[in-house]
Amino acid sequence: MNTEQNQQAVDNPKPGDYWQERFCPYFLVVDVKGDSYTVLSCLGGPNSFTRKHELNAKIDGQDGWHFDYSKSMVVDKDWILKAVTYGTITGFAADVVNSEKTRLIVTEWRSHVQQEMKRKIDSLQQEWEQFTGWKYLKEDIS
Repeated sequence: MNTEQNQQAVDNPKPGDYWQERFCPYFLVVDVKGDSYTVLSCLGGPNSFTRKHELNAKIDGQDGWHFDYSKSMVVDKDWILKAVTYGTITGFAADVVNSEKTRLIVTEWRSHVQQEMKRKIDSLQQEWEQFTGWKYLKEDIS
């Protein structure tokens, strides 16, 4: 364990920070906005810090585990600190890694979110045109 590196990651979480314990995933920071941190978590949810609860963002597949990009959640530094440190003794229960691979997952997550937003925009555009009659007006003009 690299205590100094872990402490720096708790103090200043960055996209690509992947917390794990002996290759067991905890969570991955995918976005930072002020004091809010979007994570893909295997710990259960915003009020859960153990794997005994329903997993928020982990899927077991043929290739092992991977994150479900549709199940991100927003947390704060207190959640991160509580998730990666022991509750009764000083020290880190998990270690952080920030690598090319973890940053690639961040890029893939961002792409997924952008595609989902685009689908919603397209759907709303169609609804808007039907609601306002603009769709039918365009058809009459053509």
